[in-house]
Amino acid sequence: MDFSLLTKRTDFSLSSYLPKLEKTLHSYGFEISIQEKIKQHSTNVQSAFQKGNSLVHLIKIFALEAPVSGFPSNALIKIKFEIDIDPPKDAGFEKKYKLLPQLYSVTIYDRPSLFAGKLHALLCRNWQRREKGRDFYDYIWYLQEKVPVNLHHLEVRMRQSGHWRQSESMTLQSLKTMLIDRFENVDYDLIKQDVLPFIPNPKVIEIWSREFFIAVTNEMLPAV
Repeated sequence: MDFSLLTKRTDFSLSSYLPKLEKTLHSYGFEISIQEKIKQHSTNVQSAFQKGNSLVHLIKIFALEAPVSGFPSNALIKIKFEIDIDPPKDAGFEKKYKLLPQLYSVTIYDRPSLFAGKLHALLCRNWQRREKGRDFYDYIWYLQEKVPVNLHHLEVRMRQSGHWRQSESMTLQSLKTMLIDRFENVDYDLIKQDVLPFIPNPKVIEIWSREFFIAVTNEMLPAV
């Protein structure tokens, strides 16, 4: 799971939030343990744009000893999430309110900014022969939903990761050019294989091809 601060805070620590999290999970019959580390350097293992100084946490949620919890003693949930403590600027936000499992509100990126983040992943991941087909699937979803892309936020993201070095600002046309170049050099069999386990109907991706992605990009990609 990926999280982001609203503004840069290199002194951020999850520890101040843990007591409430522990108390809430305990009320449902669970305990937690958390391992925390700081990525000091960029790495190509998972992505080309993974920057240093991201907080990485591995949360393990496990059942209390029976019969207190009512859950099997071997019940275990592992959640890995990262917190960006130096978030790229020019993002838009919205607040959501939820009723379950208890009343709460959460601030999230708005759709144009989320689309910018997805485009950053689509353009900048460097998995070589391990293409992430889910990036392509999500890209089509944003186009179908007619979500405009927050170009300013995308530009800041790409400058921060070193993938946009031009002095001029990013335009919709320059974005389309980058995307088309990306789609010209994709192994579509690989991206289909990656996404197949996650979709109920394989026929929906049969059309995926160089021609398809270039056509929908030219015709449907909107910008804020």
